[in-house]
Amino acid sequence: MEVIDRVRQIAEGYAGERGIEVVDVIYRREQPGMVLRILADRPEGITVDECEALNNFLSEELDREDVIQDRYTLEVSSPGLDRPIKTDRDFERAIGRPVEVMTYEPVEGKKAREGNLIGMDKESIVVESEGVSTVIPRNKIALARLKLEF
Repeated sequence: MEVIDRVRQIAEGYAGERGIEVVDVIYRREQPGMVLRILADRPEGITVDECEALNNFLSEELDREDVIQDRYTLEVSSPGLDRPIKTDRDFERAIGRPVEVMTYEPVEGKKAREGNLIGMDKESIVVESEGVSTVIPRNKIALARLKLEF
């Protein structure tokens, strides 16, 4: 089993019991060396204490199971307000809210689109802007995130 899959499985076992969602698991080489980054959240937002508890649990459990043999830095944090929208659950939570969507190739002549997310299914999302709805295939989305307005 690949490192990311096993880490996700271990993290989700702990997090799921506490109402925490594992948003993403990233394992890659960065400036100081290998970094294992866990992004976790709750519908009402995750606290620093909850991130610390998940970090402590993962540190012990990953060492106990010897999931990663090489040296690495473990980071557990919130994905932030501008986190990417990736999963079905992310898209469902964003329905009715303003989003920014960038695609790998033009969809109806544009690679970047802003508007309200008004629908989604397994294959596509629907973004409405100025009364015009655009269906965007999910496999063409390079980045989707909530549009933050201050």
